[in-house]
Amino acid sequence: MKLALELSQREATIAVALEENVATRPVSMGGRQEQDVLWPMIEEATQEVGGKPADLSEVVLNAGPGGFTGVRTAVATAAMLGRLGAQILALPAHLAVADASLPEGGPDTSIVLAVKNHRAWIGTVRWQEGLWTPSGSPQDVELEAFFAEHNPTRVVADEHLPEELQRVCEIIPLRTSANALLHRLLKDSSRTPLDQLRPIYPRVPEAVRLWEERHPSP
Repeated sequence: MKLALELSQREATIAVALEENVATRPVSMGGRQEQDVLWPMIEEATQEVGGKPADLSEVVLNAGPGGFTGVRTAVATAAMLGRLGAQILALPAHLAVADASLPEGGPDTSIVLAVKNHRAWIGTVRWQEGLWTPSGSPQDVELEAFFAEHNPTRVVADEHLPEELQRVCEIIPLRTSANALLHRLLKDSSRTPLDQLRPIYPRVPEAVRLWEERHPSP
């Protein structure tokens, strides 16, 4: 039985699959009760497809960047199930978003996430061997500098991308989907070791940045 955790956005979803049966559930990530709400949803979905939580053998999740609480909740849930024996596939957000937002095939596309103060976490994806795969490493970059240097022809972004940049290339609306994660799990044979399972943050936390500025390396 497979579980997908797409909790990176406020409109979060989970999906459970057993053979041809799939159950999806919306999960609100806007309050403080996420973990209390999530597990009953998982139990309910496993029962709908004819199983129980103990049957979960594979878990796929969007590991971020995304909403702080949602990503941490997804990682903690996956880690718990991993310690019970489930295999884990933790996808960086640009791959999870590409799978949900883009049709199969097509040109290289830049996924723009975590826009803040004219910066963004950007990863470019390429269609290769039936999967959206990374083209280079995602980075926290200054938006105008990225567009000037790379001149992307199409990007996936949400409404936070500055309007002046929305006019210079094709914009595909950013989407996330637990069902897209399940589809990825079927095609992607890679798995994430538990000791490498952790949230992905778009940039160094502000407190750490300030400390490093005050205590530069010799």
